[in-house]
Amino acid sequence: MGKGLYFNDLKRTLSMKKDPIETFSLVLSFFNFETMEIKLYNLLLNASLTIKEIEEQLDVSERSIRKHIKRLDEEGLITKTVEQGNRLKYVYRSISLPEAWKKVKANINKIIDEIGVVMESSSSPPPWINERH
Repeated sequence: MGKGLYFNDLKRTLSMKKDPIETFSLVLSFFNFETMEIKLYNLLLNASLTIKEIEEQLDVSERSIRKHIKRLDEEGLITKTVEQGNRLKYVYRSISLPEAWKKVKANINKIIDEIGVVMESSSSPPPWINERH
């Protein structure tokens, strides 16, 4: 699905006043988060889980979960704590929707600022202005 379709989906979802989780999931799709990363974020909104528990609930391999956890962690959308049991284990939890939105919004603003720098530094019109069709 192209970006234009995601943007239109996002506009349509906002106009229909869908629930915040559905809207945020669509925003994550717009920023190329994989379907499993979005499912994992949503799952971890409701519970703190270990890799093994996630594996059981989503029926996905440990390796795949670790890959998706890594992306969510790098983006700052989940937290990781250590629990003591028979052995140490990591427990993962999504940050709240308002917190996650602040992080995504900051990234959006950074991208817009970077585009602005490029556009404002250009002294000549863009090449497509002079093109004839």
